[in-house]
Amino acid sequence: MGVSYKVAQWLNGIGYDAIHLSDEGLNKLSDTQIIEKAVSENRIILTADVDFGQLLAFKRSSPTSVIQFRIFDLTPENIIPKLELIFDRFLEELSRAPVIITVQEHKIRLKQI
Repeated sequence: MGVSYKVAQWLNGIGYDAIHLSDEGLNKLSDTQIIEKAVSENRIILTADVDFGQLLAFKRSSPTSVIQFRIFDLTPENIIPKLELIFDRFLEELSRAPVIITVQEHKIRLKQI
């Protein structure tokens, strides 16, 4: 949530199977239901809502990763370059095990769940 549908379109354009919750009318789901959907569909959650990272960190049993954006500018023009950087630096970690990647204005942190 909080991430533009244009980011999902960009991800699809470069070969990922991405959906935006509003595209499927699922934006009314609870955080727990969104996590369950991500787990069942083997997806990574991209969000500006820090609740997901906290839920996964405390639960430690959900095999899904989250990329959380703690930045002011959530436009696709700002998010997409940050995702490119994440894919360059952390693609292996994202594909191996559940992680939480936190994107701040001038820092990206990775935490194993």
